[in-house]
Amino acid sequence: MISFVLNTIPTAQARARHSVVNGHSMTFKSDAQRANEATLDALLAPHAPAAPLNGGRVLEFVAVFPPPKSASKKVRTAMLRGTEPHTKKPDLDNLAKQIKDAMTRLQFWHDDRQVMRIVCEKRYGEVGRWEVCVRGTREGETI
Repeated sequence: MISFVLNTIPTAQARARHSVVNGHSMTFKSDAQRANEATLDALLAPHAPAAPLNGGRVLEFVAVFPPPKSASKKVRTAMLRGTEPHTKKPDLDNLAKQIKDAMTRLQFWHDDRQVMRIVCEKRYGEVGRWEVCVRGTREGETI
C-alpha cells in the first residue's frame, strides 16, 4: 500500500482545446492545464514506486479544498465542520482523471486500466490537499 498527502489545491483535468491552423484542426492543452500537470507531477514523483505496480489496484483519494474567501463566517464554519458539502466545481470525475493520469505518467502502474476501483471524495478543509492511497485488491472484495 502506498499512502501520501500532496499539499496543493486539487485541480481537475481540463478539456482539450481545439483550433484550426493553416486549415488543419489541432488539439492542445491550455497553459493552465500544463502548469497544473507539472505541479502535480513534481509533488507525486517522490512517492512513485521504484517499479510499476502489478495487478489490479484500488485508488482512494480525498480532494480537500479551502473554503472560498467570499464565504460568510457562518458558512465557512459549516464547510470546515463538514455540514456544508462541497457541491461546487470541479467535478469529482475530472479530479479522478487528473490524479489517475498523473500517476500513470509517473508509472505508479503499467497502465491505468489496472485501476479497478476508485473511492473518492471532495470536501472542505483549512488547507487544500490531495490525500491519496493506492492498494492492491483484497481477495473476494466486492462493492
